[in-house]
Amino acid sequence: MKRISIFITLLLFISTSRLFACDCGESDLKKIDERSYKYSDLIIIGDVVKTGENYKIKVIEVLKGEEKDKIIRGTVTDERGYTNSCFTIPREKGRYIFYLNEIKKGKYFYSYSSCSGSRPLNMSVYPISLKTKMDKSELISETNNWIEILRENRNKL
Repeated sequence: MKRISIFITLLLFISTSRLFACDCGESDLKKIDERSYKYSDLIIIGDVVKTGENYKIKVIEVLKGEEKDKIIRGTVTDERGYTNSCFTIPREKGRYIFYLNEIKKGKYFYSYSSCSGSRPLNMSVYPISLKTKMDKSELISETNNWIEILRENRNKL
């Protein structure tokens, strides 16, 4: 009887943990960027000045939305303080393109999903949902082209 209880508990744990996993699917970089653009409140080019759970980003250029501050504070929790399995953090300092969503917790914080196209401009880390046969230099070139498109769109508004 004890073994059955343990088995059922384990089965429930495994089945419910899959419900909370972040499932991104795979796409090419263009589709990831287009989807990320559509669902982001703020898109910036920024320098990560502090890594970790309470990361900070210095805004260099706004490509979509309105910045509230020159230094953006990042978070991995939602408005209620729950950790979101899809939120992620920059693991290294450097210049990135960020697709951010606003999280209000008394003050303004931002988060980004591991499924988004947020990435270092030097492509030292790829978006996890990226499926491509392009090499690093081709991905950097495509990223730069995408940024130019965003700049053109920003100037038209």
